[in-house]
Parts: sequence; structure tokens; C-alpha cells
Amino acid sequence: MVEPKILVFGSINIDEFFDVPHIVFSGETITSAKYTQKAGGKGANQSVAIAKAGARVWHVGKIGHDGIWIKQYMENQLVNVDHIIISKEQPTGRAIIQLSQETRDNAIILLPGTNYLLNEIEAQEVLAQGFGKGDWSVFQNEIGLIGGKILKLCKNLGLTTVLNAAPISENITKTFSFDLVDYLIVNKLEATQLYRQIFTINVTSELSSSELLDALSNAFPQLIGIIITLGSDGLVAWFGPEKRVYTLPAFKTTLCDTTGAGDAFTGYFVASLARNQLKNEKNSGLISVDTESSILLTAEQFLNSLKEAIVAAGLAVSKHDYPYKPHILKIPSQFDLSLPCPPKFLEKKIL
Repeated sequence: MVEPKILVFGSINIDEFFDVPHIVFSGETITSAKYTQKAGGKGANQSVAIAKAGARVWHVGKIGHDGIWIKQYMENQLVNVDHIIISKEQPTGRAIIQLSQETRDNAIILLPGTNYLLNEIEAQEVLAQGFGKGDWSVFQNEIGLIGGKILKLCKNLGLTTVLNAAPISENITKTFSFDLVDYLIVNKLEATQLYRQIFTINVTSELSSSELLDALSNAFPQLIGIIITLGSDGLVAWFGPEKRVYTLPAFKTTLCDTTGAGDAFTGYFVASLARNQLKNEKNSGLISVDTESSILLTAEQFLNSLKEAIVAAGLAVSKHDYPYKPHILKIPSQFDLSLPCPPKFLEKKIL
């Protein structure tokens, strides 16, 4: 059996971090204690996380000449960058990130830049190079309206589709055909905004995460899985083929910086699912009979993938430089999510 290939159609940004006393108020001027520049973008972050989790990943996107160093960096992290296009039209996308010293939370301003220049013909050319049934495609909402068109191309070729509907937009249900999505990953705020779009209801009272999960699973019954991440409160998830609901606490670590935690979660989750798919193709006795999808996952494998991803996200918030260190986390097959400190993880250096 051939190891699944994972295509990430996503943003590449130059992230500019400002350490500030608190997130700036309207009309306020504050002084940043520190300035840092890093490679970023939800798409690029997820590609790197997938590579760190040991899966084969190809990134598809655009950068300007000012972002060539990011392409080189991603290649060093074992991401295939053959389909990253350098554009002369615009600069690389930017993310201006405020890091609050008071709460360790963040606020982000995005400049799309070259991220909105990817077109359908370029995507078709990539997909024609040996990608098809058994492979995976991952999307976020940072490459403009073209994202939905590319998702449809992937689904037509039999790729499993994963949508991290972030950042949420007012027309995301028009940009992406949710009936073509296999896995949906959102945080609670995004889930609430998605609920409003689907049901055209102005929610006056806060819905619980369980209520949101129930509503989304009823609205999109064709989905294999729905995950609503809850930050320090963990997550709730629904596995469609066996109609199971899971609630997991967060993996507790020392909070350092929440930037990129969701991308680490998505990357490790997808990589784990792809590994399980390969195992199932080698052992047909593990195939779930409740789904006609080529994903071939069981509820237990879905749950284990959630656990692996939630550990990765916990480690991500504990390090300023995650996921920028070149290593693959080896997640133990058994662990106690209630542990006050993470267990010892093996780190395999990538040479």
C-alpha cells in the first residue's frame, strides 16, 4: 500500500509579533516591548505540523519575493514545496499579531497579499501530478473564494477533504460547499458564527458547545467528523459513521503563546487520520462498515487522532517557537489527559 499524500492548499504569511501590555483599545497607542518576525499563515503552519507528525505533505500556495526564505524554511521542515509559486505581482501575505503580556492571548490583523492570487488552472495542474483517491486535501479560509472551487476539484478526484473554517467569514457557506467536506474543524466562536449563517438566526444567548455540535451535525449529516475546539476547555467532537460524541479536556501545559495552537491541532489530527487509513488498507478487518467513504476509520481511531492532536496543541502553546523546531513528536499510545504535566516525549531530530 502507498502512504497517503496530503495536499495543503493554504496561506503563507510573514508573521510579525508585537509583545504588548494588553490588546490595544480603540484610539489607544501603546509601546511594544519586543518585535519578532517568523514564518506563518494557517496553511503553512498546518503543512509544517503535518510534516512534523511524520506524514507526506505538499503545500500549494503563492508568495512574493520577500517570502522566499519561508519556502526554504518549509522545505527544511520536510514539506514538499514544489508547488509554491513565487509571484511578482504582490508581496507575501502578512499577519500583524499582538501578544498580550497580561493574558497571553493574541489579536491578529491579516493582509492577504499573494495568498489570494492562486487560481483554478494552477490547482488543476497540481492535482494532475499523481493525486487522487486515497490522498487528502486540507483547506482553511485564507486564500479567498478560490478555496471552494479547489475543494470541489479535490472531491471530484476522490481526495478526502478537511476544512478548518478559519478565519470565519460572512460568506463562508457560499465559498465552500459543505456537502463536499469530510472533516470540519472550528473553534467555538467560528461554530457560533457558522450556526448563524446556516440557520439565519441572530443568536441572543450563548449556545453551549454541545448544542452547537448537535446543530452542525444535523445540518451536515454527510460529514465524517466535526470538531469544535474550546481552547483551555478542550474540545467536543462528533464521529458521523457511528454517531458518537466525544468530549476531551485540554492537555495542560504552561501557557506561553496561543498563536498557532489550532494549526498544530489540525496538522497532527490530519496526519494521524492518514496513518490510520494506511493501517486499515493493510488490514481490511479494521474497516468500518458504516461508511462508504475511502477514509476507512473506526470510532476508536478517530478518538485516538483527537488525543494525539490535543497533546500537540498543548505543547504548541507552551513554546514560543513551536512549530518551528525541526522534530517529530512521538505521542504515546496511552496517556492520561488529566496529568498536570505532559509525559516525556521522544524527539527525533530531522537531519
